Amino acid sequence: GALYLYDGFKLLAVPGLKRYVIIPLIINLFFFVGFFLLLRHEMALFNLWFVNHLPHWLRWMTTILWLFFFATFIILFLYTFITLANIIAAPFNSLLAEKVEYYLTGNQLAPRSLWESIKNSPRIIARQFAILAYYLPRALVILILFIIPIVHFFAVILWFLFNAWFLSLTYLDYPSDNHEVPLTKVRAWQSKQAWTSFGFGISVFVTSMIPFVNFFTIPAAVAGATKWWVLSEKN
Repeated sequence: GALYLYDGFKLLAVPGLKRYVIIPLIINLFFFVGFFLLLRHEMALFNLWFVNHLPHWLRWMTTILWLFFFATFIILFLYTFITLANIIAAPFNSLLAEKVEYYLTGNQLAPRSLWESIKNSPRIIARQFAILAYYLPRALVILILFIIPIVHFFAVILWFLFNAWFLSLTYLDYPSDNHEVPLTKVRAWQSKQAWTSFGFGISVFVTSMIPFVNFFTIPAAVAGATKWWVLSEKN
């Protein structure tokens, strides 16, 4: 599964595909910077209030507070940024998946312009929200396991694997939705390739934590998932 993400990164450099990567990349960049600046501003206000209530000899605690901020930002980035960025850039990711499939197979789906993809945004975004609706109740159950003694050790592993599974489903949705495959069938298709799903999702999860590389992870994951879908459908 990780090899498909690697292939996805290579596909981003293919002439003719680059233009379909730029818009999602710009959206991700602006969203990331805006998200960071907003949290940093709120953190600075809180830090100012916090310092005013500390005695002078405890001012060193503000350093710990900023370290906590950056650690929290990374966590929020992983679990919030990726989800929201996928929803916002969904129409462009769908178009990218279409062009990658055409490059790999030579089979053109019903041709779509960028404007036509934007007009299809409500349907494409609705699919992403449907995946989110699948994710949230199951994620809540796993989070509850964290407060149960002994079980919480296994909850950490389960949480990691479930998020990898969720990421695989998220990116498989783009090529499958282009073929109007129902989400229930996509999930069944994914279950038949469980090991590949985990490998792909884990690799996306890990690369999302690498600075600068994470900006390219979303389009690379779309391209990689499309190649996975195309090759599996051929077989």
